[in-house]
Amino acid sequence: MRAWSDHAKGLALGLSGILVLTPDSLLVRLIVADQWTLLFWRGLLTFICMSAFVGVRDGWALPARFVALGPAKGFAAVLFAATTVLFVTSIRHTAVANTLVILSAAPIFAAVLSSLFLREHAPPRTWAAAVAGLGCIVHIVGGSLDGASLVGDGAAVLLSLSLAAYLVILRHARAEDVFVVVAASGLINALVALPFVPTLALSANDWIAMGILGCVVLPVSYALLGAAPKYLPAPEVGLVYLLETVLGPYWVWLVLDEAPPERTLAGGAALIIVVALHAAAGTRRRPAA
Repeated sequence: MRAWSDHAKGLALGLSGILVLTPDSLLVRLIVADQWTLLFWRGLLTFICMSAFVGVRDGWALPARFVALGPAKGFAAVLFAATTVLFVTSIRHTAVANTLVILSAAPIFAAVLSSLFLREHAPPRTWAAAVAGLGCIVHIVGGSLDGASLVGDGAAVLLSLSLAAYLVILRHARAEDVFVVVAASGLINALVALPFVPTLALSANDWIAMGILGCVVLPVSYALLGAAPKYLPAPEVGLVYLLETVLGPYWVWLVLDEAPPERTLAGGAALIIVVALHAAAGTRRRPAA
């Protein structure tokens, strides 16, 4: 009975976290400020809110938690900061569906990188899924080779690889609590963006969207998603993340009337099936507790 209750708890945390996260892409699109201004405030608010969360939980131990990050977790923070820059760049230069569909390949890339660098044996299904996923991405990106969206699609590919590397580093560092890592990444984003910010001023509408994004969507979703793996197997967490691929573009289509490109619908459907089958197979093969 306890195993089922833990599973249900993990599923509830994961689903709640991803549902809170799904408006992320829409809010980035609604903010009309310069990209570097957006990155500065997004990073600073992430740092403040995640630090406040850890401070409430751990009290005066907060400064020590940052000092104790170490090289591996510090590198993970740099990688996560890079994913934020690439995510915003991609959302600003291509269809939201392209960004999120390509990003959904990150769990497969992470499995491959774990096999190569952590010597964790990857079964044949993982390599087959990686090849199939790469083919889907090539199909999606192929539609932008002669258009301006190539920058956004290229950033999405780098985003997927960077996120995969981030997950592998976290696993290598045995980082169970990622909140300090995320907070540090927000500070890195703010400091990197600051020299390029033309102005720190935001319009009233931008402040509303930025406040919702930085003070509600990101910290709440990160907290919920960060707790889910304690109760839910990793492959099932990967399945939960696929909801953003489906719901993220839906919010953008509903509010901004941005329909996903046909190539993205076809390649995205194939990629989601590949990732879902790979995650489901991993769940079936997981030994019973």
